Order: sequence, then C-alpha cells, then structure tokens
Amino acid sequence: WIRVRCFRFHTPDRNVAMLRRLLRSPIPAIRRSFSFTPQATEGTLVQAAAYVLEQQREVIAKLEEGIYTKKSPLTVSSVGGHVRHSLDHFRRLLEAEESEIVEYDIRERDTPVEQSPEAASDRIRDIHLALDGLEDQTLERPTKCSFMIFGDGRSEQFESNLRRELFFCTHHCIHHNAMIKTILSEYGLCGVCPSDFGMAPSTQAFEASSSSAAAAAASRSPSS
Repeated sequence: WIRVRCFRFHTPDRNVAMLRRLLRSPIPAIRRSFSFTPQATEGTLVQAAAYVLEQQREVIAKLEEGIYTKKSPLTVSSVGGHVRHSLDHFRRLLEAEESEIVEYDIRERDTPVEQSPEAASDRIRDIHLALDGLEDQTLERPTKCSFMIFGDGRSEQFESNLRRELFFCTHHCIHHNAMIKTILSEYGLCGVCPSDFGMAPSTQAFEASSSSAAAAAASRSPSS
C-alpha cells in the first residue's frame, strides 16, 4: 500500500515530513512483499547507502532467529545487535527534524529489530523508502550532531550536513557488516555473505588494483 513513487510528487519539505512519519511508525511499516530497487542515479551516495543496507537485509534473511540472536563468544555480541546498532544510526539521522540535534548515542536496545530478522528486514525497507525520497538539494541541508566522547556521558556537538552524515552512517554500517561476517564465520556460515560484505570501498579498490597489477605482470613474464 506504500509505493516508492509516491514521494516523487511532493515538494522537498513535504517529502521530508512524510519520511519522518514513516520512520517513526511501528514495525512493520510496509508490507513484506515490498521489493526494493535503487532509484538513485548510479554512483551516488544514496545508492551506496542503499546497496550496503540491501546487502545486510539479504544476509539476515538467510538466518534463523536462533543464529540471529546468539551472542558470539569472540565478540560478545549478536548479529541482531550489530544490525540494530547500524540501523539506529540511519534512523536517528533521517527522522531528525531540521532544527533537532542528531544524537547518535540515544538509542533503544533489545528492540524487535535486534531480536527478529523479519523485523530488521522491515526496518531496512523503511530506510530504503526514506533514502529514495531524498533529493540532492536536501542532502546539503545543514545539521548539528552530538557524540558522546566519555563514558560519564559527556558529549560534544558539531556542525555538519545531511550528506556528510549519510556518508558516516553508510561507512559505519560497512564496519558492522564486517563484524556480522566475523560472527557468522564462527558459526560456519560465512558462505551466506557476499565476498564484498563488510569490506570498505578503499579495500575493494586496492584489491582490484593489486589483482590487475599481478595479472599484468604475469602476462609480461616469459613462458617457462
């Protein structure tokens, strides 16, 4: 009953208001039959964020709830914990009012997203819809952020914009995907992850460059 296209017929301000209502709605906010296809222009930050999130959704869709919630002895955390944590950052950013301070450290724990792969998939689909509704001019919107820098609760505020913070949330999600892959490796389930799951773009570029250089060197070597 919700279509991605519906966001394209409204002004940017109305888009943002609709997205906030969507992200704040109870899970599930949309039908599970929803199929996401990135609408952003190829190579954009929004598409990069959508790609990382969709990878995460596809991986957890293959997991049983017992594996999703099982705490790893190595990391003392669960797949569900890392998913909830990474999605919370996107939500805090995308649901904040323009005058609000984005406080990444104010998060709920032990939520349905942390306990159920199905609830997490629903939340990822919500974020996909929100990302698809963003326009380039909206990404330049100034914002204020706050991070806790000491264990006693002290925090610091700084000026930023939506584009920069979306980059942070995307890179942060890649890091937690890497942790998810580590946990699944402990359970012998690394095979459910794509080869680039949890791998930083710079690492992917380096490995591709190294492979190309090695192949070029091999082609120049005299045959034995």
